[in-house]
Amino acid sequence: MGLRSFHQYVTVERQVLAPMRDGVQLAADIYRPKGVDTLLPVLLMRLPYGRAIASTVVYAHPSWYAHQGFIVVVQDVRGCGKSAGEFYPFRAEYEDGYDSVAWCSNLPGSNGKVGMYGFSYQGITQFQAAVMQPPGLVTICPAMASLELYEGWLYWGGALGWEFALTWGLQLSQHQAQFQQQEPLATQLFTAQQNLSPYLTALPLGNFQLPLAEFFGDWLAHDQADHAYWQALQPLARIGNYDLPALHIGGWADPFIGGTWSAYQVTSQQTPQPQKLYIGPWQHLPWRARVGELDFGEFANPQVDQLQVDWFNYWLKGIENGIATPLQQFFCTGRNNWISLSLTQLSDHEQDGRPFSDLYLHSQAKLEIFPPQADSLPDVYVYDPRTPTPTTAYGPYDQTLINQRWDVLNYKSDRLEQEVMVGGVARFELFAVSSAIATDWVVKLYDIYPDQRQILITMAVQRCQDLSPEQVSRFQLDFRPICHSFALGHRIGIAIASAAFPLIDRHSNSSNHPASQRVSEMIEATQRIYHSPGFASKLRLPTVQPKSSAIADVEE
Repeated sequence: MGLRSFHQYVTVERQVLAPMRDGVQLAADIYRPKGVDTLLPVLLMRLPYGRAIASTVVYAHPSWYAHQGFIVVVQDVRGCGKSAGEFYPFRAEYEDGYDSVAWCSNLPGSNGKVGMYGFSYQGITQFQAAVMQPPGLVTICPAMASLELYEGWLYWGGALGWEFALTWGLQLSQHQAQFQQQEPLATQLFTAQQNLSPYLTALPLGNFQLPLAEFFGDWLAHDQADHAYWQALQPLARIGNYDLPALHIGGWADPFIGGTWSAYQVTSQQTPQPQKLYIGPWQHLPWRARVGELDFGEFANPQVDQLQVDWFNYWLKGIENGIATPLQQFFCTGRNNWISLSLTQLSDHEQDGRPFSDLYLHSQAKLEIFPPQADSLPDVYVYDPRTPTPTTAYGPYDQTLINQRWDVLNYKSDRLEQEVMVGGVARFELFAVSSAIATDWVVKLYDIYPDQRQILITMAVQRCQDLSPEQVSRFQLDFRPICHSFALGHRIGIAIASAAFPLIDRHSNSSNHPASQRVSEMIEATQRIYHSPGFASKLRLPTVQPKSSAIADVEE
């Protein structure tokens, strides 16, 4: 809608205050369609970035949603925008989410039914409200979100997602300084956001002359998943109270795809209420057909706005439109089209009796379908944390230059004689020895094109402590979930390293806390990767049959 039609069809109330149980008032903008006499359901979005933005970096403007026949409420969370109180990520969102939903259900013109939508932080606020079971909340549409805030959000296989933590910490700190009119701090933090490089490489982590908010230091300090800090914040700790239908939306190239995938699995087991999973090829933002270095074509352009309206029409208005089908919709990269899978096809292959398709590491950098038959020397590389192995952004980027480094081992299959479609969570069973008492393993799965491009498909990370040097150990690494087709004539590739900097923080190969490590404490680690009959390292692919009756291309 243009500006004229906006005022013609929608009214907006600005900075409407909602009282919370402790007396703090949160500000919201309320969008209503004009000329509607019936009571309407409410759509609620709660975010820390300012009401005016309203997640329009990926969604249609709230006025568009209002024009579809909803009252739309976009609210600043506590301590952000024009809302009172003190901001600390996720800390107040349980109670504030409950109170805000209850307030929305009683707004003038409301029919008492509330749905929530939004991505990233706004997705997690939905989970936090849902586990509180507020009156009036009927359904949620969390996108690119997670039930966990340690693994699946800020940490990855026990390693800190350093680039995200720093980028997001700076963003939230800058917003807080801006909301509170703190100068010159707001401008200093804004300038730092434009030139991250010196801050990403600073040692110890976060050792730079910028006063980031308290929560940033807490993220670095609490590096264990079971710490009470994370249990108090993450919705997973209260999942026993979850009982709502939900539309889970994700992107294969989103760094939080593991959190989205896990949230769908956990909620599906928790409640008989329908959970639907919809995953495109997208990064965290923007959601477009062009992702990384690939263009996935017209079918990759998202239809998320209409999808969410259909979902809300079904659950909040009772309109039968077929949206609640149990089939999950995935964009299959490589095929560049949508497919449908049932819940049983997404479950753990070892648990449901369907085997993985295995590819074994062999000498001479080979991946083979048969296990090694003869003893062979391990492959060796040296990881030096002073020059950590770099990485591209997560997503479909060419890894060729990185894979040529001395601290990366590569293995590849023969050219494929038929399509290999993979759907779900691939695994890597690694038999290895490190000369260090602590280190990281980083494994990348990539698609080798006929023109020799090595396009990243997914990645796995495992931070290891208390190792026994010179003793072969078995490690199991779970990749981030995928739906990808390795085409005829392509090859399947694996790269093994001990860093992916700055995507994750570098490991010093010592027992020191990663956030406090200094250059003088860094130790080179000699890493040995085994591929012998007794220590058969292998890639485990959850393959699906593209021609089976259980899988059907979604008609566009």
